[in-house]
Amino acid sequence: MTPVILLTRPAPDSAAFAEALRDRLPGARVVISPLLRIELAGALPEGPFDGLIFTSRNGVRAYVALGGVPLPCYCVGPGTAAEARAAGLEATSADGDAVALEALIRADRPEGRWLHVHGEHVRADLAGRLTAAGIAVTGLAAYAQKAQPLSDAARAALAGAAPVIAPVFSPRSAKLLAQGENPKAPIYIVAMSAAVAEALEPWTRTKCTIAGQMDLRSMLEATVESTELATRVEGGRTPK
Repeated sequence: MTPVILLTRPAPDSAAFAEALRDRLPGARVVISPLLRIELAGALPEGPFDGLIFTSRNGVRAYVALGGVPLPCYCVGPGTAAEARAAGLEATSADGDAVALEALIRADRPEGRWLHVHGEHVRADLAGRLTAAGIAVTGLAAYAQKAQPLSDAARAALAGAAPVIAPVFSPRSAKLLAQGENPKAPIYIVAMSAAVAEALEPWTRTKCTIAGQMDLRSMLEATVESTELATRVEGGRTPK
């Protein structure tokens, strides 16, 4: 039976990931069911600022939507940096996670005032840590991630017989998925990190793979490999 690839990121990110998947797996069955809806939640503070810090693509999108002006910026990884450059910002990528981003900024010690644009849910106070290190950073919760239930198509896939490949990118999405109904389908999880995999522990699964790196390319490769594995194990055919 041909696997179903379930994408639960916010709609723009899921659509882009689905397109990349179909380039690698033409004919792949993809169901997009975002667990989080992005809503603007703040206004830009009084400036001026000398630069920006982004820990997600959604931060870039929120900054642009709020009318922010082009400034140099530090970005957590290449995907966020690409989003920033597309918006006309001069971006430097830490090519890693929040720890790598903090280390890069501490090493560079940029002068002036910097603005960290993030969502309402953050795992660490990056602005506070950098300010304590002598780098003037203001944090802005520019957007909210509102939880929403799985779609009927997603629930049908989880209740079906075909294997479901579930790439999961964040601990919060993982927790929302794990709180949902217990699936009957064989589940092949692709987790972006060990923290994501840990948040998914309550969820029944056949196999859980952690991506080699915390980036989109590694997630894409791991998702393709998991889809091909599920196809072989469950007796289906790889999409042509």
